[in-house]
Amino acid sequence: MEGTGLERDGLESPDGSWFTPLVIPGSDPRLQSEYGARDKNLLRIAGVPDEGRRILYGPHISLPPGRFRFELSFDLEARGTGLVTVDLTRAGGHRDFYLRRCFEWELQRGLIRISHSLPQPTERFELRLYAGTGFVMAVKQLAVFRLDEAK
Repeated sequence: MEGTGLERDGLESPDGSWFTPLVIPGSDPRLQSEYGARDKNLLRIAGVPDEGRRILYGPHISLPPGRFRFELSFDLEARGTGLVTVDLTRAGGHRDFYLRRCFEWELQRGLIRISHSLPQPTERFELRLYAGTGFVMAVKQLAVFRLDEAK
């Protein structure tokens, strides 16, 4: 599965001594949406039929243990109704590592930042965004940075 994003794809050295920041553009197929269409370097999301729909998920990568910062940048084109929430999980898993409501200032600024520790290696890591009717956005990128030193 080399190059599909399901492996580390060069993010971590074989001995775990370094981690290269990863920037995934909205046009990358590792970021997915049932309500999205690729448009140049963006993933445009629109047409959400009702509340609480998963509108964005991915990138299904493997991450080593450590403290990470995840930054989702986007242009908010229409706010829509209801809450917007973000979670961090393992694809296919039934337990979130992290879950919270997005703040209005994050939506207006177009940047959601989350710092979170992963205590063990995580296969098929996934960030998910949920929103409701009328929500329209253009995803620019998801960036993953390691905040602690690799052991």
